[in-house]
Amino acid sequence: MLLGRSLECARLLALIDKARGGESGALLIRGEAGIGKTSLVTYVAGQAHDLLRLGTRGVEVESDLPYVGLADLLRPVLHFLDRIPERQAAALTGALALGPAGAHDRFAVAAGTLSLLGALAEDGPVLVTVDDAQWLDPYSLDALAFATRRLGREGVVVLFTSRDELAGPASRLASVETMTLGGLDAESAHRLIAEEGTAELTEREATRLLAEARGNPLALIELPALLAGSGAGDDGDSQAPLPIGALLAHTFGSAVARLPQEAQDAMLLLAVLGTRPLAGTEAALRAHGLSYESLEAAEAAGLVVEEQDGYAFRHPLVRSAVYHGATPVRRRRAHHAIARSLQGATAPALEQYAWHLAASGAEPDEHVASLLENAAAGAPDTLAYPLASRLYERAARFTPAGQRKAERLLCAARASQAAGSLDEAAAILDRALEHAEQLGTRLDIRQLRCYLDVQRGQPTRSRELLRAAVDEAEKVDPALAAVMLGGIALTELAVGDLTAARGSSAAAMELADSAHQTLLPVRLLRTLVLLLGGDADAGRSLLRELAGPLASPDPAFPYPLSGVGGLCHLAAEELDEAHGLLDRAAYTARASSAVGLLSHLLCTLSVVEFWRGRWSASLAQADEAVRLAEATGRLIEVPRGLAALARTEAALHREADCRRHAAQAMEWAAATELPMDAARARGALGLLELGLGRFEEAVHRLEEVRAFSHTHGRGDGLYLTWAADLADAYVHLHMTAEAREVLDVLEYEAGRGHRPVTAGAAARCRGLLEPDTAEHHMRRSLALLAERPVPFERGRTEFAWGEQLRRQGRRSEARRLLERALATFERLGATGWAARVAAELHAAGGTEVRPERAPLERLTPQEMQVALVVGRGLTNHEVAERLFLSVKTVEFHLSNIYRKLDGVHRRAQLVRLLARATEATEASAV
Repeated sequence: MLLGRSLECARLLALIDKARGGESGALLIRGEAGIGKTSLVTYVAGQAHDLLRLGTRGVEVESDLPYVGLADLLRPVLHFLDRIPERQAAALTGALALGPAGAHDRFAVAAGTLSLLGALAEDGPVLVTVDDAQWLDPYSLDALAFATRRLGREGVVVLFTSRDELAGPASRLASVETMTLGGLDAESAHRLIAEEGTAELTEREATRLLAEARGNPLALIELPALLAGSGAGDDGDSQAPLPIGALLAHTFGSAVARLPQEAQDAMLLLAVLGTRPLAGTEAALRAHGLSYESLEAAEAAGLVVEEQDGYAFRHPLVRSAVYHGATPVRRRRAHHAIARSLQGATAPALEQYAWHLAASGAEPDEHVASLLENAAAGAPDTLAYPLASRLYERAARFTPAGQRKAERLLCAARASQAAGSLDEAAAILDRALEHAEQLGTRLDIRQLRCYLDVQRGQPTRSRELLRAAVDEAEKVDPALAAVMLGGIALTELAVGDLTAARGSSAAAMELADSAHQTLLPVRLLRTLVLLLGGDADAGRSLLRELAGPLASPDPAFPYPLSGVGGLCHLAAEELDEAHGLLDRAAYTARASSAVGLLSHLLCTLSVVEFWRGRWSASLAQADEAVRLAEATGRLIEVPRGLAALARTEAALHREADCRRHAAQAMEWAAATELPMDAARARGALGLLELGLGRFEEAVHRLEEVRAFSHTHGRGDGLYLTWAADLADAYVHLHMTAEAREVLDVLEYEAGRGHRPVTAGAAARCRGLLEPDTAEHHMRRSLALLAERPVPFERGRTEFAWGEQLRRQGRRSEARRLLERALATFERLGATGWAARVAAELHAAGGTEVRPERAPLERLTPQEMQVALVVGRGLTNHEVAERLFLSVKTVEFHLSNIYRKLDGVHRRAQLVRLLARATEATEASAV
């Protein structure tokens, strides 16, 4: 056990024991330099001799080289790549520069990392250690963070260490449990000085050391050499504590300064090289006029150690002391020497060549810039996006200020966006705009920045940016101006401002027509606007014309065209068509690891599944959408998914979950300037109160949604829905005049083309308000609702009519309707609504009959997602690939599914159960 670290060791060893039992875990160990993070991890790794151990360490000089850390970590196990899905193996191979790179985004690499760790765990538990995570390149750290969040029952433990003062890893590893390492207690500190101290100290010097070190183990070991005989401590406790990092750096710097110049030069070269195999180190030393023997003095001084595949500094502070202690001239010479040794390299070593050349202070050089640009652009289908982005950026670094620099930066931003790094792409675009001289380039930059800002939760900035650019674009490229106006309309729809979107989409169509071009994005957004608040028949006609192009939209286009198409079908109340388009697009996105697009598709798919009465699937889609959106930085999708979750949970009477997710949706909506999603969350709370029979509270919530809808020129629809719920609450509170006002909204919406769901709700509302002709209206409501698979709406009409008949004394007729409504609500899992119906049925003299609850309701959202993908006939490996999980986690979820579902023990039985559930839902809607 490490001295003074018994509790910390026990905590880490408990993780190791759980891994032996098949349970995964992760921990981020934070603390100041020298506090013992590495020693703790090394000790635990030594106790885990029966685990497969993989490790890497962040190196400051390599922190902006994509995937260098991941390559170092996975190098010993790359022969296992044939165990993971071929597409993910290709993504990893390309990212780690082991073969031809594929045009995958960074989440395909992250998914491959997860699959590889899961494959390794099939042979036994695995320990992964990532030391100095604050210096690990962000691509590697993101891949490991993504994988860590999805580990479950594999038996994989991941330990990260990071400096306290550096926030980067903390934000990327926010979901990982954290342990902050403090200093040793006084007794342990005294023992460590006695056993490991580097010099004899006087009592005063020892007192000063204990005060300065504050229990920092490395300081307790190394500082005695600095303090011995210095007279430190003569002023007692009056001296202010010195920063531990500065003290240690001074100590190591002094040790380096005592070495021969040849050893100092060799150490500087080693510090500049970063992680490099032994052969590569020797080659670089020879190129610098040095040799292997040049490091012997440093090794004898205990500053470097020889490891199996290269040399390593004893502690990162030694590397820092060497690098930052050298004069700028010496550092530049070292970088230049390494750059010379890399001349003639191809990607990705070419990127390292450019990095070292830039660090050497080289001036702009078109030859170098062209070399880097050609490497990035020469084979766009075979180069990984992160590497292409970095090569373009390096090319821009060697390009003088001006138009060519802007063009290269724009290419870097596009590659970065494709890699899924939205913040990085936005920062690159800001730099590109400073250098752009040609109008077309400035417009391209603004258009891409619009998409990035919308996705990052900044739609107001996006709209302002494009508004300023449209007038300029119209003079030189009307087609581009039309697409920009379409982007503005998309932004306005995202915030819920239909009034503004009408004008923008109409202007975009006019420009497209004047340019004699049929632009799918422009026509699609115009279609959506018409369906949401215009001539719905005209919108439906446009949608039919776009069916062909929507079947295979351009995946490189910045707007999610399939997702917009799904919203069009939803607005047209074509639920089967919406489901078909979105389900196919989501399947394709999973197959290509397009995680950012997938979160958008799943948000809308969740809403469609809610209306179709497949609430378990709706929860599963929304839950996954939120998790993926948070992981990918698509902040706009987080409140959308949370609002979808809240509405389904409201219908299911999961009150606590509904309120929690609605509150989170409103908080996220405020942070991302998306008031419509806050309105959707309030609508979910209104539905919850309505189902519980708390009609005053329902009115309060739903009137807020009504106000938002009125202010922004919206009526009522299946995406932002409120009118039928508010009318229902008004009727129960005998607020007839108010209910009639809402009925006017419903009937207006129903009259905008053939909209059977809205028309059915309007007929139900009129039947409640006009008892004398209620039978006609209720029958009409049921007939209209039978045109679409909307069992919940049909059950509500049966309930409302049965309730009305019971109060009119027509108890026998009432019982038949109430029994059907109860069966529907029970089958859906709408327990709050079922309780209300059961009370009415009892009052009507009926016997409460409770059908068995749908078996799938017992599954968690993630279990349901696994079941849905298994239902497509995929293997466990294919399911893992589609859901970005490990195979063992899929197997764990499947075992839980079989345990929860009586009579289901095999995949074929699960597939049949899913098919029966779909049939039952469709039957209940008829």
